[in-house]
Amino acid sequence: MPTVAFLTDRERPAGAPDDLLALPALRHRAIDVRFVPWEDAAPSAEIAAWFVRSPWNYASQKVEFLAHLDRLRPLFNPLPLLLWNADKRYLLELAEAEIDIIPSVVVPRDHLAEVATATGFETVVIKPLVSAGGAHTLRVSTDGLRQVRLSSLPEGDYFVQPFLDDVVYGGELSCVFFDGVYSHAVRKYPPRGGFLVHEEHGGRTEPTVPSEALVEASLEVLHAAPDVGRYARVDWIETERGPKLVELELIEPELFFRAHPHAAARFADMVVNTLRERA
Repeated sequence: MPTVAFLTDRERPAGAPDDLLALPALRHRAIDVRFVPWEDAAPSAEIAAWFVRSPWNYASQKVEFLAHLDRLRPLFNPLPLLLWNADKRYLLELAEAEIDIIPSVVVPRDHLAEVATATGFETVVIKPLVSAGGAHTLRVSTDGLRQVRLSSLPEGDYFVQPFLDDVVYGGELSCVFFDGVYSHAVRKYPPRGGFLVHEEHGGRTEPTVPSEALVEASLEVLHAAPDVGRYARVDWIETERGPKLVELELIEPELFFRAHPHAAARFADMVVNTLRERA
């Protein structure tokens, strides 16, 4: 029975609850799973493949995290793809490939107020270019920006984007893919009065069925990236002007196995295919 490792972190040494749902499907396919915090990961002949799953503290330790991953073989998604996806500037590259993203301006932290005001947007979202789980992401009116203690944010570059109130009513729609093939989708809603859809920020998630057009648009995003990846999640905000890409998640996306009865089996089949190709 081959053993694969699911990389997590020391805060979640037993893995994330959603990933636990994939274990029966993997065991049914004679694959054992070992959860390993990325901080403790080391090359091992016992591991047939490493899958990055729930290292959700990586954004605050990006350099160390990527250095650890560089030692692990074979790694999925592959390290070059993770490096590309680790900085949100990848969205600007996708925009050059004619993917419809939320308009975004890159701004150093110390110039956020002046640049955000100059955009002319009434309300903006400010988010770090390296972040996970909505950390340090703000929604603020440009009139009120100068009263915000922006110096309390971590140093570095940020995106300034217009706030799309469509997310308040329609949430975000996330399409999940394995080996570039569509599997399932969820819609994530923010809490009342909020705008972040993550469950740790009070959001809620429910299964949904996206339009064929949105699935096709998601495939276009994947094929505009350097690689479609073994697993991927494509996040959208649907607006009256069409869907806007929020993120392409290739590092450690929650895959919402609980949202579809066949999702865990499809993931397990992807793992089997990965091992077969490596044999």
